[in-house]
Amino acid sequence: MMNSNREIFIFYLKNDNQMSESYFYLADLFKNYGISLVPVNLKELKDIKHNNREYVISVSSSIKKYGNFLRARKNFLDHMVLAKKFCLFDISSFAMADIAAKGFRNKSYHYFQLPVELKEVVKLIALSIYEDRRTKLTWPGGVRSKLPSDVGRSM
Repeated sequence: MMNSNREIFIFYLKNDNQMSESYFYLADLFKNYGISLVPVNLKELKDIKHNNREYVISVSSSIKKYGNFLRARKNFLDHMVLAKKFCLFDISSFAMADIAAKGFRNKSYHYFQLPVELKEVVKLIALSIYEDRRTKLTWPGGVRSKLPSDVGRSM
């Protein structure tokens, strides 16, 4: 489901049963950057086979959503972030996750404190994702040398 070279998906973690208005607003903003927001609950996220690095957004604007997010972290998310399988964007009214120190080091955890200007957050997330994908696609071994095509044909 993820990452052909053109399409970028971000999983929007639904931390309760209703689809929040922030999802529709964020989806609209991300569309401007060529990024699709895919709403999933924790069970659906666990059921997806994760071969590549995935991007996950969680918005915790109420105590109920935050409690569900903490349970998701304990059962699944923290492991995936530390294994560098997920890059988690945590937009929350509550304190930064205790995973932050390890997650920051491997650029797999990003925290935004609510209230915040969502347009700015979306721009920062898009830049982060494009940077992450660009560095992942860069070959670490340098550039392969090539022979000039006109060698031996000077006359």
